[in-house]
Amino acid sequence: MQPSWTRHLIAAAVLWHAVAMVVDATPDTSAGLKRAAWKEATVQDEFKAWADIIGVDEPVLEEQLWTFASGWSQVRSTVVRPFHRYLGWAHARQSWQMFVAPHTTPSRLQIQERVAESPDPEQGWETIFEERDPAHAWMASAFGVERMRASVFRWSWPGYEASWKRACEALAQRRFAESDTSAIRCRFYQQRTPSPKQVLDGTAPKGAWIRPVVVERSR
Repeated sequence: MQPSWTRHLIAAAVLWHAVAMVVDATPDTSAGLKRAAWKEATVQDEFKAWADIIGVDEPVLEEQLWTFASGWSQVRSTVVRPFHRYLGWAHARQSWQMFVAPHTTPSRLQIQERVAESPDPEQGWETIFEERDPAHAWMASAFGVERMRASVFRWSWPGYEASWKRACEALAQRRFAESDTSAIRCRFYQQRTPSPKQVLDGTAPKGAWIRPVVVERSR
């Protein structure tokens, strides 16, 4: 039979681990505390829907949620801090955020190249990659990797402009190394998801090109 101090030590370790798991499993709002991201159509739709259900003005609800989320994030950060080192050592951190709403304004990545110079900046572009388009599949296998898909999703959102520009720069350098391309343009096509009625009657909303980044080959 094990000594009593050993049993107590094991019980304390199990209790510490259980508490660490519970604390780390509490909702983490820090990743969503970006005002620019809150202005996206998908998020605004959610605010409006909940404001109608609760019976308050949407701007009031948004401000109250921002105040609560900011305060909760500070409290949670303080409570979780003592467990940080242990969670990292045990490889038990949960890095994924839960999905809170359907994405009603999805974006589709497109990469284009320009081989010949053109006086018109909108002319001379040829598409080499577009999501879900087998006819334009440059680096399609890489873009299909789960972690890459997660990155592409984030790049289309406000607040990730810096990483989006770095990504386009890296993609451009990859293309420059394998072709005579003079410039690369990366952008997203964003379109609100149509309702069943809009699909049937042909009134689906049109989309628009957003977040364009152009990288010129160094001379």
